[in-house]
Order: sequence, then C-alpha cells, then structure tokens
Amino acid sequence: MDFNKIIEYQKKDEELIRIERDLNNNINKKVFNEMIAVVKKAQEKSSNLESKAQALINEYNSLKKIYEDNLAQIQKFISKNLESLSDKDLESILKASNILTNNLNILEKKLFNEAENFNITLNEFEQAKKQYGFAKIKYNDNKQKYEQFLKEKSPIIQDIKNQLKNLERGIDSKLINKYKQLRSDKLFPVFVGLNEKSCGGCMMELSSAEIEKVKSNGYIECDNCHRIIINN
Repeated sequence: MDFNKIIEYQKKDEELIRIERDLNNNINKKVFNEMIAVVKKAQEKSSNLESKAQALINEYNSLKKIYEDNLAQIQKFISKNLESLSDKDLESILKASNILTNNLNILEKKLFNEAENFNITLNEFEQAKKQYGFAKIKYNDNKQKYEQFLKEKSPIIQDIKNQLKNLERGIDSKLINKYKQLRSDKLFPVFVGLNEKSCGGCMMELSSAEIEKVKSNGYIECDNCHRIIINN
C-alpha cells in the first residue's frame, strides 16, 4: 500500500486544523461572545430595575395617599370651634391629633426613604444602560473584525477541503473512515510511523508479532493510543 497519499492527506488536514484553531481562538470572536453575555445581563438588569422602579412608585403613591388622608384629618380638627367642645371632646381630639401627628412623622420618613430608593434605582438603571451601550459597541466592532478574518480564511478552508476530497479517492475507505473518527475525537496526528519497536505516537513498545503485522499488512491500530501505525 502506498502511504505517501495518507501522509500527504494528514499534512493537508493539519493545515485545516491550524486554521480552525485560529478561528476558534480568535480574540475578536472571544470578545464578541463575551459581550453577548454582558448585553444579556444588562438587559435583564434593566428589566428588573424597571419592575423595581414601578413597585417603588406604587409604594410611594400609596404612602402619599395615606399621608394626605392623615393630613386632611388634622385639618378637620383644626377647623373645629374648640370653644364649643366639651373637655372630653377636646381630650379625644387631642389624643387623635397626637396619633395622626405621629403617623405623619412616620409616613414622612417612609416617603423620604422611598424617594431615596427610587433615586438609587434610577442611578443603577443609568449604569445598566451605559454598560449595555458600551457592550453593544464592543460587540459590533469585534464581530465585524472576526467576520472579516473569517471571510479571508473561508476560500483557503474550501480549497483545502477540495484537496482533501481529491486525496481521499486514492486512500482505502476503511482507513479514511477510521482517520475521520479519530480526528473527531481530537486525536492528532492519526497516522504515525513505526519508531523502531514502538508506536510513533504514544511510544508504547510493540510486541514482535505486532511489528511483523505492521510490516506485512502495512499498518495496525495501536492498542494504547488507538493511532494508526504505518510502515514508513
């Protein structure tokens, strides 16, 4: 069996592997993928902050209504003609007025806290918007650069794939199928030479019978690393 085509096929495939590795490890691709996560996170945060802001507005309005109702009650007491009231009525009004005044003080503090919380939420929302905008710009920039890089490499990749198809025609289909299987398992190189008495891949020493089989059949599969040892 002529193994020159097999070696040529593997060398050509190694070129393809290097380009594929360059594409996968491309810094622009990594950055724009990272920015996708940042944009999604910023969108989720913005959505959560919108819900939080709405809840704060509702709470503020509710407290404001209670505050206004209490204030109206005090105004009613103030408008009464105190001279026409009995001591008992005055005592009741004073007691109710004190309760309302305390309630108003508590409500004022709560309203102030809600206003502060709302301002904090607005600031967080603005930060999330800025983060989203920055990430989107960075995403678009790096995506454009990666697509340009891919555009440059695509014709080279296609050319190598065409050459590999042509080379396949002169190689035993059983060997090619085995090669592709090992290649998909991230094992490379697949074809290795006989290194004196050892596998040229994992360097495991072969038995005399295995060495003879390599020499007679032209190749065997290594029991240890599963590479194809050829008689080179």
